[in-house]
Parts: sequence; C-alpha cells; structure tokens
Amino acid sequence: MNATQIHTPLRQASRDPLVTEILAAVAEEFGLTETEMMAHCRGHGVWRPRMAAMYYTRLLTGCSLPELGRIFGGRSHTTVLRAFRRCRDMIETDDHWAARMDRLLVRLLEKIIVPRANEQGI
Repeated sequence: MNATQIHTPLRQASRDPLVTEILAAVAEEFGLTETEMMAHCRGHGVWRPRMAAMYYTRLLTGCSLPELGRIFGGRSHTTVLRAFRRCRDMIETDDHWAARMDRLLVRLLEKIIVPRANEQGI
C-alpha cells in the first residue's frame, strides 16, 4: 500500500455506494465521524460502531469478506467475520444492543434502502 492509498478518503474505498451510505449512517447513529470509526483504535466507543457497520455492510451489500476488510482499514477477512458473528451473538443476548441495532436498521431502511427502491420503481 502506498501513501496515496493510505490517504484515499473512505468514500472512495468501495465501488458500492451503498457501503459508503451505510458507513455514514452508522457513524451518525453513534456520534462518530467515518474517520474515527475506521481508526485502528480498539476503544469501547469505536469498536462497537465499527462492528455494527461491518455487520450491516455484510448483510446489505454484495461485498466479499476480503473487500470489507480492505474497506475497514485493511483488516483481514477473519476480523470482519469475527465482528459479524460477535454482533449477531450480541443481538441475541444483549437487549440494549439488539434495540440499538433495530433502530439502526430502521434508520438504514428509511434513509437508504427505501429511497433507492423508489428510484428504481420497486
């Protein structure tokens, strides 16, 4: 990876515009910037939003695990898979997290999915 790739804005990291929209919506939901969410920090205030973004990006896009790893700051595909599984497990065991993820899904549907469907006449 060269210096230009390292400084490439996140919005250019994926060919799928839905990925960018999901990242922006998750960052907004958690009160972070996309840059903060992609940082290599493992602090409590960052890893949960990043995990939520990985979860919904995997569910709602056709991106492969390696592509998602690249989008999320050069992480390995196994990191993305672990985040997806952990988020899914937390949804099943933590009512507070499940409610937050439900709110986020509704937000994603209202903000991204429904307008896209309307544009396509679905």
